Amino acid sequence: MNLHDVIGSVEIAIDADLNTIHIYDTDHIVEPEYDFLTKNFKLSEGFWKMAGVIKGKQLFLNNDEKSLDRWIESFKWIFYSSGQSIKIYNQGVMVVYKTGSIENEKLLYEKYFSRLTDESLNSK
Repeated sequence: MNLHDVIGSVEIAIDADLNTIHIYDTDHIVEPEYDFLTKNFKLSEGFWKMAGVIKGKQLFLNNDEKSLDRWIESFKWIFYSSGQSIKIYNQGVMVVYKTGSIENEKLLYEKYFSRLTDESLNSK
């Protein structure tokens, strides 16, 4: 299975030292979706497919034969998406930040963050 076939134009950057996976997705392919029942964002079906492919590739990430759920929980996932927002999923909790209100930009992937802030400036 080709990674591109499953996730289209999504870009990922992996920081193995910090157990963080950065995802640039302005086409809403794997971006978390809003759940009206819980009034919070949840991981989308596209995300689960992408995570399964990444886990299967084993790249340089620790697999340990964990279930996909447990494997996902072992990382911090940072989504850079349209709407100039950044969503951070860490240990089952999703937090949403507007690009201008995120406190610790050092933890972000500069390339993806710059794209979002450039998008924001160009859309005004």
